Amino acid sequence: MSLVYQYIDTNEGLKLACQQLIQAPAIAVDTEFVRVDTFYPIPGLLQLAAAGETFLVDPLTIDDWQPLQTLLTDPDTLKVMHACSEDLELFQHWLELRPTPIADTQIAAAFVDMGLSPGYQSLVLDLLGETVDKGETRSDWLQRPLRDSQCHYAAMDVAHLMQCYDILAQRLKDKGVWQWFLEDMQRLAQPKVPIAPDMAYTQMKNAWRLQGNSVGRLRALAAWRESVARSENRPKNFVVKDTSLIEMARTNPADLNEIGQCQDVRPSSLRRYGKQWLSIMAVSSEVLPGVQQPLSKNENRDYKRLHKVVIDQAENAAIQVQLMGRKKELLELFEGLRKKQPFSLPSNWKGWREEFLAEPIASEYKHIQETH
Repeated sequence: MSLVYQYIDTNEGLKLACQQLIQAPAIAVDTEFVRVDTFYPIPGLLQLAAAGETFLVDPLTIDDWQPLQTLLTDPDTLKVMHACSEDLELFQHWLELRPTPIADTQIAAAFVDMGLSPGYQSLVLDLLGETVDKGETRSDWLQRPLRDSQCHYAAMDVAHLMQCYDILAQRLKDKGVWQWFLEDMQRLAQPKVPIAPDMAYTQMKNAWRLQGNSVGRLRALAAWRESVARSENRPKNFVVKDTSLIEMARTNPADLNEIGQCQDVRPSSLRRYGKQWLSIMAVSSEVLPGVQQPLSKNENRDYKRLHKVVIDQAENAAIQVQLMGRKKELLELFEGLRKKQPFSLPSNWKGWREEFLAEPIASEYKHIQETH
């Protein structure tokens, strides 16, 4: 498929493009970015399309983003994207905004039984019978000049989005789940608060194995790493690996030599940060509760009882189980059971899900409490 697009690499060009696009009731949006050796994604290209016009915007040569910020937050212009979670993260760091209102065609497709996470290529093929080439998926989007094949690939990523969305929107309405979809899109558009550095340790694999003052040391070390990774814009494991921090927290090494014996500690990191680690551990011996442990065999049986409620209600609503409730929310509920807390509906289950889940989940939760 031959595709005409405009390449925008000046402030004035972006301003004119945005003035044109903001007149449309909806625009297609996509990004290409690189995140190989950085904590934050680096924008490489922005694709925008509406009313037969496609624009490729070069973020490496433009420095006045106000027109784009206005466009992406205009309440009368719907921003249509596909599998947009990483795009939203990019916009939040890059432009300090979350596009709104938005519509994610991957989530829309899941609501109308086209699979939980259909890719853009398969969605276009299923809905429009068109084949989209994905040959440039792993391109270096920071190289300049971009190849013609890269630009064509990027333009194709928005060329069919509006057609797909129009079909999916009608199917959502026909199925009676349009309002549910709109609620989920409003939630998705809300700014995501980054994890507090002091809570970073709770997301570390195998952190649950530590107890007592080892947890205090891990919390302090993980908070330090989170702050360093953000300030230096480096992946956390490039600063120091999880395994190293967990072993340091567990063994509480007394000097640099002992730190060097810990698993996966790179000599370069030891030279650069070793004295800081020793200082942190020397003042971080607070006894803290352990991180949430994996479910035991008995607990897994109770978890399955809660999950069965979600499965049943998803069948009642005729939607994918994962759309009704995800494992993260069920584990949040289960942690309440462990701590013998009163039932509280997870925040993500407010809205349309509450109608299906609130009473049956609360009943099962109470029943599990009474049997222990």
